[in-house]
Amino acid sequence: MAVLTDIIVAPTTEVPAIIAERPGAKRWPVFETTGLDLLVLADLALALKRPIEATAIDEQTPAASADETEGPWLYVLPVGLRDSIASIGSSDIPAVADAWAKGEEAENRGLTSDVAERLLAQLQKLAVQAHAEDKPLLLWMSM
Repeated sequence: MAVLTDIIVAPTTEVPAIIAERPGAKRWPVFETTGLDLLVLADLALALKRPIEATAIDEQTPAASADETEGPWLYVLPVGLRDSIASIGSSDIPAVADAWAKGEEAENRGLTSDVAERLLAQLQKLAVQAHAEDKPLLLWMSM
C-alpha cells in the first residue's frame, strides 16, 4: 500500500486544522502525491547538497497527528529545504532530479530521473510560493 503524501503551503498555526480537515479540505495550496515521504525528501535534501536539512528531516517527529500510530501525520519541513528548492535554476532541475533519483531511498522506491524531474517541478512551484509568503512547506502523510 502506498503512503499518501501531500506537500502543503500553510502557516504552522494551521496545523490543527489541516490534521482535522485533510484530505477533503482544499483551503491550502497543495501538491498531492504518493510515496514522497521523509526518507525520499531527505534524499532530495542531499541532492541539493543540504546535509543539515537531510539530517533534520531524518530526525523529524510529527508536528501533529490524528492518531500517533494510525495517522495522518503532519511534519514541518526545514525552511532551508524550501528555499533550496525554490532557488533551483530551471537549467539545474535535470541534474538535481538525476541526483535525487540516485539517492538510496529514492532508488529503492524506483524513482526515475524523469519522474523526479516532474516531481521537482511541482515542488518548486510550491516552494516559490511558500518562500514568497514566508510560510513553511508541510508534509501530510497517511496510510
